[in-house]
Amino acid sequence: MAVTTDGLRKTHIPMLDELLGGGMPEGTSILFTAMPGVASDVFGYQIAAERMKNDGDLCLIYTNTKAPVEIEHTFQRYGWDLRKSLDTERAFFIDSISPMMGVPAIGKYVVNDLKDSENVVKNAIPDVAGGTAVIEDVATLLDTIGVDQTFDLIRQLNEAARANDVNILYLFTRWNYEEAMIERLSGIVDCEVKLFSIEEKVIYRQVFAVAKSNWVKTSKIKIFFEVMEPGGVRVFIPKVLVTGPYNAGKTTFTHAIAPNTVSVERQTYELFPTTVGLDIGHIDYKGFSADVFGTPGQERFDLLLEPLGREAIGTFIVVDSTKPETFVRAKEMIRMCRTEAIPKVIIANKSDLPNALSPEEINKKMALWEDVSIVPVSAMNKDGLDQALDTLFNLIYRV
Repeated sequence: MAVTTDGLRKTHIPMLDELLGGGMPEGTSILFTAMPGVASDVFGYQIAAERMKNDGDLCLIYTNTKAPVEIEHTFQRYGWDLRKSLDTERAFFIDSISPMMGVPAIGKYVVNDLKDSENVVKNAIPDVAGGTAVIEDVATLLDTIGVDQTFDLIRQLNEAARANDVNILYLFTRWNYEEAMIERLSGIVDCEVKLFSIEEKVIYRQVFAVAKSNWVKTSKIKIFFEVMEPGGVRVFIPKVLVTGPYNAGKTTFTHAIAPNTVSVERQTYELFPTTVGLDIGHIDYKGFSADVFGTPGQERFDLLLEPLGREAIGTFIVVDSTKPETFVRAKEMIRMCRTEAIPKVIIANKSDLPNALSPEEINKKMALWEDVSIVPVSAMNKDGLDQALDTLFNLIYRV
C-alpha cells in the first residue's frame, strides 16, 4: 500500500488527486455520481487496477449489475489484467448478480438476496484491509431494497472501511431520483465526484468535478475527460494550438509531440517543404489526451490564425532561437491568434545550435511579460519535449 508523505493514497485518476489535495485519506469513501450515459465504472475500476498494479493493494468488487466475467472483460478492454490479481487472490468478487441470473456464482463471497448484502460485504471488507473496495451500482440497491436499507448498508460499510483502512468507492448512476434523496446520499460519504456531460457547439464533452470532500476544500474546477481503450480515464484538452513564424520548426515540433500528426504539405522553391495547410494530431501523455492543430507561418495564411486560435485551450508558440529577427512576427501571431489571455508556452526551438539564444535573452528581445514560460527545445532531436508538455498542461490545469 503506497501512502504519500501527507498520509493520502492516490486514486491514479489524472487531475483527481490534485483536486483532492493529493489523494484519499485511509478509510475514506468516494461516491462517483454519473449522469445516465456517462460511465462511472471506469473510475472505480481504474483506481482498483492501478492500485493493485502500483501499490500492491488488495481489492474486492461487489457486483449487482454486471457478471464477474463481464467485469473481467471490461478491465481487459482498458488494458488492466484483473485475472492475474484474481488468480493470486489479491482481488475477489462478491457476486450478487449470478444468483439472480440463475447461473453458478463466481467469487469468494456470494449474495443470494440483495437484502443480505450488508452482512456479506461488511464481513468481507477486513479481507482487503488497507486496500480498496468497489461497490457497484448504488442505483440498483436503491431500486431493489429501498432507500432506507441502502443508506443503512452504506453507513455499515463505511464504518467497516474506516476500521480496516479501506478506501471504498461507490458507483452510482443518477436516474430521476428526488433531489432530497441525492443530498442525503452525498451526506453519508466522505467525498462525491460528479460525472456529467456538457454541450460544446453541438458536441457533448464528458466532465468530472469534486462536489464535496471532507478532507480538502473543493473548487469549481471542471475537468474534461475521455475514456480510452486501452488506457482508461484521460484528461481531455479539446484544442492545443501550435503556431509561430515561418520555418521555426512548427511541423517538426508537432510531429515530435504527436507522432500520428497528419500534415498537408507541398514543395516550395526552397530546399525544404513548408506547411501550407494544417498539422493535425493527437497527444496521449501522462494521463492527458489532447488534439493538436499546427498553423502555417506565412503571412498569406494569417486569415486562418484568428478562427483557429478562438477555441484553443492552450498554445505553443514556436520560435527559432537562432533568428531573433523573427521574434516580432511571433508576437504579431500571438495577437492574431487572440491567445494573449490563455495558457501559452514559448518553444525556443533549435536550442542545440551554437548560436541559439537563451530563454532569458529571448524574453528580453521579445519584450515578453515577466512570468511567460520559455522552454528550450530541439524538436529535431526530441529534446525538451516533456518539459514543454508538462509546462503547458500545468498552466491549463492549475489547482
